Amino acid sequence: MSGTIRGAVLTCENLVEIQNVFKTRPLRIVDIEMIKDIGLFSLESIGSTEVEMLNYLTCTRRKGPLQGLDECGIFSIFLHGSEVPDWFCHKSSMGDFELSITIPPHRNLKIRGLNACVVYAQAQGKVRDERLGLYSGVPSLHISNETKGLKWTYVPVTIGFPKEKEHMLWLSHWRFANDELEGGDEIRVSVRGEIPVIEEYDMLTKEFGIQVVYEQNNNEGTVTEDIATMFQHETTTPSSQNQVVAGDVSALASRFHKNNKNKVGEYFICNHDEDSHLWRVT
Repeated sequence: MSGTIRGAVLTCENLVEIQNVFKTRPLRIVDIEMIKDIGLFSLESIGSTEVEMLNYLTCTRRKGPLQGLDECGIFSIFLHGSEVPDWFCHKSSMGDFELSITIPPHRNLKIRGLNACVVYAQAQGKVRDERLGLYSGVPSLHISNETKGLKWTYVPVTIGFPKEKEHMLWLSHWRFANDELEGGDEIRVSVRGEIPVIEEYDMLTKEFGIQVVYEQNNNEGTVTEDIATMFQHETTTPSSQNQVVAGDVSALASRFHKNNKNKVGEYFICNHDEDSHLWRVT
């Protein structure tokens, strides 16, 4: 993103969208299909919940109802919670900072995408322990397809800001449309602090989990990898242009491709960097 745009939006706490960059909307106007894709089946229990959001692009904090973030084909929700939900089939264990799975093939099911859940909290001082996989800073997700040589790193433009001694969940749905993920592929996922910030805004990952999302070939609905949490629903069509609908990660991430002969197939998705932070570490 150009410095001109960053300068224009700096300290703008009411910013909710930059065209072709990101969009945030209250969950009540988000496409219900996306809500189900990410694993939230009922919003009744969390409908009145408020979350303080920290925007790394505008350098502002704002409290309000739960928001959906659509950025580069990745849909995210931030809400209070201290554990990865049970419906995530693969979870990190204590001390692990990376998960590696081989996607099981399913007959008559095409992979729609990948869900990830990250549990994080405010870091109590800087943490840099590579052996334990503990990294503080702006939380980022790293997803790589070792079989196909593809890698995506995502640093969201805004995150939920947890209170002191509390935890936050980052739920995200990555939609892939061009067979980037297929049965038999080896997938690795890790969470790290990508950009250092001052202590007040430093986050530390506690645990994370992932799940594969499949789409039935007859378009009747979507199923997750965990049979116990499978669900079926009619595909819905957005009734308003204000509704958030995720696109294809690879197509929308093309401008973030690393133009290096040694980085073919690698994408670093970040609409902000340390130079745009008023609170960055110097």
